Amino acid sequence: MSMPAVSVIIPAWNLWEMTRACLESLARHTPPELVEIVVVDNGSTDETRDALEPVGRELFGGRFRAVRLEDNQGFAKGCNAGARAAAAPRLFFLNNDTLATEGWLPPLLAALDGSPFLGMVGPLLLLPGARRVQHCGITFAPTLEVEHMYGLFPGNHPLARRPRAWQALTGAALLLSAELFRRCGGFFEGYRNGFEDLDLCCAVRRAGLRLGSVPQSVLFHLTSQTPGRFDHDGPNTRLLNERCPGGFVPDLHRIGMEDGFAPALSPALEVYLTLPPEREAALTTAFTRTFDADRCRLRLLAEPLWQGGYALLAGHLERLGTAEALVEALDWRSLQVHFFPLAENAAALARTAARAGDAVMAENAVRAATDLRATAADTAALRKKADALARWGRSVGDTALAGLYADWLRRAPGADVGRP
Repeated sequence: MSMPAVSVIIPAWNLWEMTRACLESLARHTPPELVEIVVVDNGSTDETRDALEPVGRELFGGRFRAVRLEDNQGFAKGCNAGARAAAAPRLFFLNNDTLATEGWLPPLLAALDGSPFLGMVGPLLLLPGARRVQHCGITFAPTLEVEHMYGLFPGNHPLARRPRAWQALTGAALLLSAELFRRCGGFFEGYRNGFEDLDLCCAVRRAGLRLGSVPQSVLFHLTSQTPGRFDHDGPNTRLLNERCPGGFVPDLHRIGMEDGFAPALSPALEVYLTLPPEREAALTTAFTRTFDADRCRLRLLAEPLWQGGYALLAGHLERLGTAEALVEALDWRSLQVHFFPLAENAAALARTAARAGDAVMAENAVRAATDLRATAADTAALRKKADALARWGRSVGDTALAGLYADWLRRAPGADVGRP
């Protein structure tokens, strides 16, 4: 049996049916001579314990191996154990809540092997069903919160399909050489199920190598199915800041502006992206004059950041008032809140959800609108935050970011109109 090109390392803890679906998709869509499959059972207590090896052997024969850990040692230790057991010169770390698609692996290999400056690559991850973007690259807000750039854009949108270099990629699907992984120290095991991937991305970039997305490779990702996935974000954030000081810089606004969008500030002073005002106004005016629902749907797929389009289409569907129309209106209102986190949008979603009989969504949307209004009312805290971010932007020469917050300060209630 020839040496595989890639060891696919899948950490798993329970959720057997999900792991099985992942393995079956890999078997269907991966040239068998290219890979070995290494599944790390992180102390599972469900069917995984008994079913993993026979199913793996049935699907992959001698190119399958299971690594058994006595208890759940977490993502980092599980992945590192898989890497130690791997035989191939390249490692592909893959979450068990993913599904491979036809032709997913060759583009990743071609990209990684095609440039000596590229250290790590990842595929385009789409949400199943809607086929909207879950991950095409990680970006950072001004306060360094992690964002999935163009999350929930249609999966075939040109901006989601553009290969790019990023500061970070998700650990849900990462390809790099085994030698580089070892040289970077593997996944740092001090984290608890989160931020290990950011730490590794920082280490790869410090080694002088770039990280790239390869959107010709597509997998579906169900996202964060493991229980307790976000329970340790606070300590993990502090550890990341200790280990990678200055390792990441805000770039959400910069990437958005390069792609032709305009940054705006939410009630919490977080950056979100909009169409430039003239483009927004032209589209809204044209569709207000002559509204066609099908054309509006198509335009929103092409222009996911057209805020007026969500209001026009959802309003039309709400006026129809049928159960089917209200369910569709909920989808568009939800996207509107996702892209434009404003109190009035959350309130509109709450009204639509109430009409559609979705009490849980209505309650959550009311809570979101209330929270956004409360945040906007705390002007003293907001002025302090905006002032700090404006000063930081000026100190690092980020005039766009500094100007965004300085402009908010000039317009804020109680602002000193003579302030520079």
